[in-house]
Amino acid sequence: MAKDRREFLKNSGVLGLSGLISPFSVFSEDYDFLNFQQNSYLIKNTEILSMDDSVGDFLGMVLVENGKISEVSKNIEIPQGIEIIDAEGGILIPGLIDCHWHLWTSLLRSMSGNSLQEGYFKMTARYSELYSPEDMKLAAKYAIAEAIHSGITCISDYNHNARSWKYVKASFDAMAEMGLRGHVSYGTYRNMKESDSTDFRGIKTLKELIESDSKYNDIKLGLGSRYANYQDIMLDWKRARDLGLRITIHASSNESQKGQIASLYNKNLLAEDVNIIHGNAITPTEIEFVEKTAASITMTPYSEMRIGYGLPKINQLNESQINCCVGIDTTALTGNAHLLDTLKLLQNLANANAKNEFYINPKKLLKMATIQGAKNLGIDNETGSITPGKSADLVLLKKDDLNFSTGNKAYHLVIEAALPSNINMVMAKGKVLKYKGKLTGINSDKLIKKAKERFSEMNQEIG
Repeated sequence: MAKDRREFLKNSGVLGLSGLISPFSVFSEDYDFLNFQQNSYLIKNTEILSMDDSVGDFLGMVLVENGKISEVSKNIEIPQGIEIIDAEGGILIPGLIDCHWHLWTSLLRSMSGNSLQEGYFKMTARYSELYSPEDMKLAAKYAIAEAIHSGITCISDYNHNARSWKYVKASFDAMAEMGLRGHVSYGTYRNMKESDSTDFRGIKTLKELIESDSKYNDIKLGLGSRYANYQDIMLDWKRARDLGLRITIHASSNESQKGQIASLYNKNLLAEDVNIIHGNAITPTEIEFVEKTAASITMTPYSEMRIGYGLPKINQLNESQINCCVGIDTTALTGNAHLLDTLKLLQNLANANAKNEFYINPKKLLKMATIQGAKNLGIDNETGSITPGKSADLVLLKKDDLNFSTGNKAYHLVIEAALPSNINMVMAKGKVLKYKGKLTGINSDKLIKKAKERFSEMNQEIG
């Protein structure tokens, strides 16, 4: 039996020349084998939540060919020789899209403490100076591995430890190696002087580099803007737009920053290419400004609440026409990267505020982490829904766990019941990155060991 499996791995290209299963360390005697090197599959017997009104939701099949969704139907003729994934009545959703994350802070999980000196901003400022570009890549890969485990197939990383273009390139390299699509905003760094100009020389260098290498084709570069009242913000945004970069900015995050969104609007800066982060202090007038300009707002409720920014304006935003999205922000505050749980929190807050059990529909919430996230990043023609022609970015939740077995209200189950452990399969661009609950393309134990070692070293330096 072992010999037959070894021969299968050899023929499929998974077994390396050395005879070791180098990147694919998850195989065991009771593992159901798939050829993880390919990008064509038929997924059958699954409840499809497409996020596409023209496709709908139904029990059916999805055919993936060459990394793209080629057919979505109740019955599909099975192509000869194709790998079949039997969902056994599980739920298939588009890959989740996280629209705001500081990946480099992942090594600092739950390090925000209980005093001013231990608080998020001072703590991350101290550690940030110890990072090298290699540390940035390690932290990004550590975060991305957890993201894949949690069903995230696309990440918008706001890099605010951008000490040079090499520090930002680390995110591109991590995403490319881990198989995700994404967006990386080139920001500043903690002890950067107010008088220092935004590093457009580094931005241009990095832009030329990534555009010359096809492995970065699905990862876009953006501007991580300085604060709303920064003296040269208008010049920065013009230069960014001249380079074709989308713009991300933290604005109106709490009451002390009230009016920042209005300031951006009055400077004629808001547009469809802008992603406003937090917005907890947004006013009714500013909601109208964002609606008029078609900018997006990304809520990160766990980090916002943990740091004391107050509650997200989920009800006001839900009743607006704004394209709303969600993000993890930083596991230094949130502790984990469970994006579906973020949607559950928003559901409960919205219903509690409205004092109405039926106030917000879970389908509307799931859209925030799928098609609306794709629209925010300007890639809704490529991903965000289970639509023929789009990338095969898919998440399968199988209904065979104690917490995820009975019940037939699929959207409610996904938002209210699902845990990362219920995510059976994650596929990005047609590649299976998680199967049977295990990552297929990375040695998790080795990655965790490296992350722990580097954190321990930095912790000793901090003292």
